[in-house]
Amino acid sequence: MVFKMMYSEAILDYANSKKFRGKLDDATVIEEGKNISCGDEITLYLKVEDGVVKDAKFEGMGCVISQASASLMLERIIGERVEEIFSLIEEAEKMSRGENFDEGKLKNVTLMSDIKNYPARVKCFILAWKTLKEALKKISRP
Repeated sequence: MVFKMMYSEAILDYANSKKFRGKLDDATVIEEGKNISCGDEITLYLKVEDGVVKDAKFEGMGCVISQASASLMLERIIGERVEEIFSLIEEAEKMSRGENFDEGKLKNVTLMSDIKNYPARVKCFILAWKTLKEALKKISRP
């Protein structure tokens, strides 16, 4: 069961996708995040204009879960208002803890909803989201 959820074809596709990888030369904010205990690392590049995330990229290395989570997250937040993204972060955190969450808000991110069943991997999933929260705090208040 672990392999079915954590390494499904869709999750592997997101983990290996190049669509959101790389740097943004015109990023409004850049934020680094690390999981010291497992070695996952991510650097987020966000371009925010008029309170909306216009573009986003990431660089990182780590497990399939951390890399897929970053890709899914960026796919979900591009085009959203910063205020709404704080709400999305909260929903992702709820999902990872196994609490009730708004599936309609998270959309594609629910692909990883089974993460709640693997407590040792939650930190891998949530790394991108925590890094995003810290990045957005630099330019806005939750």
